[in-house]
Amino acid sequence: MDPQRAFRLSGVDSGGRRFSDQRTVQGAVISPLLANIYLHYVFDLWAERRRRHEATGDMIMVRYADDLAVGFEHEADAHRFLDAMRARFAKFALSLHPEKTRLIEFGRFAAASRSKRGLGKPEG
Repeated sequence: MDPQRAFRLSGVDSGGRRFSDQRTVQGAVISPLLANIYLHYVFDLWAERRRRHEATGDMIMVRYADDLAVGFEHEADAHRFLDAMRARFAKFALSLHPEKTRLIEFGRFAAASRSKRGLGKPEG
């Protein structure tokens, strides 16, 4: 199935109902539901497998519809995951928003660690 046409319907079903060739509007009530179904297979199952088999430290994932945050104990795991996630999403005609996607240092030692390196307050 063409990933860009995953949510398109057209024709007439067996009950005589006619479907249009329109996509779901971004921000429509159904959008979060469709995002959750699609990303369950594109991201959740894939990321869980990576967490179990490839992460060298702790890894946590939080996702709501198409928003997600992933935390890593080791910075190297975060960089590998981000590169792999870009490649994974590209296979499904998805991309990460360049202005919203970034690696940030967080946790109880982030402020002290950044201060030692002469950097400002941790990002939120």
